[in-house]
Amino acid sequence: MEVAIVEHDRDGVVWFTIHRPEKRNAINFEVMDKLEETIAMVEKNDNVKMLVITGTGDEAFCSGGDLSEFQHLHAETAKQMLEKMGKILYSLLTLPKPTVALINGPAVGGGCELASACDFRYAKSGSKIGFIQGKLGITTGWGGATILFEKLPYTQALDILLRAERISVEKMREYGWIHAVLPGDNLREECRGLLAPYLSQSVSVLRAYKAAATEKWKNCEFRTRFFAEIARCAKLWGAEEHKRAIESFLKKS
Repeated sequence: MEVAIVEHDRDGVVWFTIHRPEKRNAINFEVMDKLEETIAMVEKNDNVKMLVITGTGDEAFCSGGDLSEFQHLHAETAKQMLEKMGKILYSLLTLPKPTVALINGPAVGGGCELASACDFRYAKSGSKIGFIQGKLGITTGWGGATILFEKLPYTQALDILLRAERISVEKMREYGWIHAVLPGDNLREECRGLLAPYLSQSVSVLRAYKAAATEKWKNCEFRTRFFAEIARCAKLWGAEEHKRAIESFLKKS
């Protein structure tokens, strides 16, 4: 079964749907590879104007990294996994086309990091957002905290990370992390309606504005901070606190 579905519509939107409903759309290495491939295609293809990332069904947008596959990684192999996804999110963050996270259900852990790397976040009403990494004895490990501190006021970003709780999309909209809360009767069409003004612009205009927006992240200082966050998470990954938290989490699941 395909772990992700990629569709290119007539309006110039590429829809990337994580398709692992049995795992609450958790990210494994196959999803990473597919996402990396899609981002590269969107960047190069002048017929593509926007990238929308979503999940299958309404049970979850993305539940982060697939712990059933990653739980046994030790510190060094965990760092390799974290860096791989970190590089993908950095390429998503700096992609010269507008991007949207269409949050069709709960987003937790790395799913929140994935959504944070997108330009816009539209969410189905009633969904919960949880940067819950702290409850698992680790921190954001794909660059998500560094992105969050760039996109939200300092105290709001820090509050979200330190709480490590699930927060309603309505509250996250107050924080400025969510840009639109949608009814969810026909989520894709509701999203398409919001994108219509952007899609009326030419690819060259979209590229130019994104270049202006992302230039501040294409420097050594930002990249150093971004990948230092990943290295800190890798150290925590091998600690006993994380191992115990994962065992408890998987038992509850």
